Amino acid sequence: MLLTGLLSLFQVTILPGVLLLKIFKIRKGILQNIIFTFALSLIANHLIVLLITALGLDITLIFYILFLSELILFFFIYRNAVNINIREIVENAQLSILNYISSFELLHKKTDTFSKNLSRIIIILFMILSSTSIWWAFKVWFNNVDSVFTQWDAVVSWNSWAVDWYSGKFPADTGHYAQLIPTNFAVTYSFLGNTQLQFFAKSFMPLFNLFILLFMLDLGIENKNAGYLIGLVATRYILKKFLGDYISSGYVDVALAFFSFLPFYVLLKAKNTKNQDQQIHYVYLGAIFSAGTALTKQNGLWVLGIYPLLAYFLIVKGLKIQSQKEKWLLLAKALLIALIIILPWYSFNEYRIFSGTNSSNLQYLIGERHEGRNLVERFVRAAGLLEKYAVLFPLILICLPFLDHVFVWAAITIFIPYSLIWALAFSTFPRNLAIAFPYLGLLTGMSAQRIIEFGEKLITRLKVERIKIFFLIIVFALSIVIIGLVVPDSVLITHQQDQQKSALLGYINERLYSYFDKTGTYDPVFTNYPIRYLPEFENLQIDIGNFSDYEDYKRVKQEHPEVKYMLIFEDRANDVVLDEIENNIKNGNYELIFEKGNYLFVKILQEPQ
Repeated sequence: MLLTGLLSLFQVTILPGVLLLKIFKIRKGILQNIIFTFALSLIANHLIVLLITALGLDITLIFYILFLSELILFFFIYRNAVNINIREIVENAQLSILNYISSFELLHKKTDTFSKNLSRIIIILFMILSSTSIWWAFKVWFNNVDSVFTQWDAVVSWNSWAVDWYSGKFPADTGHYAQLIPTNFAVTYSFLGNTQLQFFAKSFMPLFNLFILLFMLDLGIENKNAGYLIGLVATRYILKKFLGDYISSGYVDVALAFFSFLPFYVLLKAKNTKNQDQQIHYVYLGAIFSAGTALTKQNGLWVLGIYPLLAYFLIVKGLKIQSQKEKWLLLAKALLIALIIILPWYSFNEYRIFSGTNSSNLQYLIGERHEGRNLVERFVRAAGLLEKYAVLFPLILICLPFLDHVFVWAAITIFIPYSLIWALAFSTFPRNLAIAFPYLGLLTGMSAQRIIEFGEKLITRLKVERIKIFFLIIVFALSIVIIGLVVPDSVLITHQQDQQKSALLGYINERLYSYFDKTGTYDPVFTNYPIRYLPEFENLQIDIGNFSDYEDYKRVKQEHPEVKYMLIFEDRANDVVLDEIENNIKNGNYELIFEKGNYLFVKILQEPQ
């Protein structure tokens, strides 16, 4: 099973893509080709599984035959490439790294300008941070290679649909959800011959997170622009904050973020080549990847719809040897390729919804989930969900007029419109904004780069380098004094209390605070969970010996008839005590408020006579 599982991963992530990539005449690039191979493999596997299911064929037999055929074709096509020795690979890698470092003139060109030296320090800092970010993403993948599906949707939806695909049937109750990821999960099951082992299916999911950061790294290397490195670091923290729990869970939101940025990445690569044949092939490749976005999740249709517009203004419009008619024909062909890729699933699934054999949850997502909030309330709540990262949006809008036109196009066609759509329609979870996250990171990086350049000029003009150290010390000391006098004690105390509320078991505290906030008063509680260390509960803990001694339990309750709440840790409680509490709950004497992590929180309505 280990052997077939590993072979399945070659099929999911490498073999089909590396063969298909040979069709396209594009520039060579290690990171670029790895990413393109991965994405093409996923799309190819999806179409193959779809065809196998439609024809009612044996998925395991077909993929074994296909894999063997691909392997033979690979060694035939790349027979010269596989003869390269390891020494040559290492030397090329070393040369690439040295060229990358030397490409930033500020890192090696001597300068006496204070502002330039300051810029050099900032660039070095972000080079270090970008390296640690890549390493973080790699560790996330490596540490989750052998993990299984755990979170709700991954278990009951995405993997469940994959099991249906493996079983040779179209999954039911998919709503509008696209199926690129479940069909690739099914490929791993086809090699294994069963669905017993899940970690092969899920093992490639954290790669999406890693490859998003590699997008930025590759563009930074190619364009010699520190803005991409700043964007890489920003993207790392954005993904970790809003998609961190989903990177390795089997949810498709990180995959959607990957595919949503991939077409723009392709167009940036096309823009960096002067060969028009290569540019045309990049346009076709971007269309295929925009189709992959729509196949990952249905909101990816936005990227597919916008792609022809982006492709035209960034690449096609500037082609020299093409007539206007030929340019429109090129876009039409690219769009047709994308439609051919997505229509088999979308047409079939929409027919099922129309005929009543499948259902749509769109109305629930954009309506009922918002619990009656109007558009303004939804927008305000959306800003709240983004927390401190919400400040990046106005920062980008302020800097947008000063950015290169390619980033302006990305902002006005994908980032800003989709962010508004999310805020007004789908802002029930931050993860529904996944399409915008890579663009948020990149545009933050480019905006920061412009701010650094502006600051460099301002520092030069103000002659900041002439300022004496003692003056900075005085300014620092005065700042500390002013802050100390201006910030009231209540702010510090409130901050302390907010932090302290997450002490001990945060998930228990959250339930307790939520309940008592609703009742409006904080009341005493029988418990040995140390709530006395929590704000508002300092004098409300009534020790009861872990509920482990029945006689002591009865005695403490008799001594404190005014106490109406009990927080019980079941693992240490006496069985007789637990039985009595359970019987009183059944009889209506007690009310079970919540049960979490082996803790019961119970309200005493009345003591039995």
